[in-house]
Amino acid sequence: MKSLKKIAALAVVLIGIFAFSTKTTTLPKSSLNLEAINVVDMLSKQQFECRPSSDVMFYVETNIVKKIRGANNINAKVYLVDRASGNKSLLAVENLQINKFEGAIAIGHHDVIDGFAPTKIANGDKIIGSLEKAPYSFEELIKYEAIYNAYINATNKLLDLKRTI
Repeated sequence: MKSLKKIAALAVVLIGIFAFSTKTTTLPKSSLNLEAINVVDMLSKQQFECRPSSDVMFYVETNIVKKIRGANNINAKVYLVDRASGNKSLLAVENLQINKFEGAIAIGHHDVIDGFAPTKIANGDKIIGSLEKAPYSFEELIKYEAIYNAYINATNKLLDLKRTI
């Protein structure tokens, strides 16, 4: 019985010590300079290789700008994220129009920004321009599979769609 009391007392002391000790976490320093990376070269290498880069990943963030009858206008931002530190750098910003069904509406002149001619991407979504400036063009980056897949996943999650990649 004495040994059971000793074990219980030792357990209580150990739990007390470890319960109140703090663990400090430090983020690893990034060895990448996100501004010095040539994104187009990296994307074209990923297009033809079987494995993506383990240093960085591409992330697309979307939000609804305006709901129109038959369509949604969204804002899509493409980021380059350093996997080690979590730092992200904005690559492209664009407003797009996603139709709810085929042939839903045509873009009116009031939707066009600064005389930008709307263009379509592979899945039929229309790029309608953006007032924000970014280092790369969304139309240029969406041609790559990594960006396109991230865009489709982000819009599916935002609008509760089931579009395939």
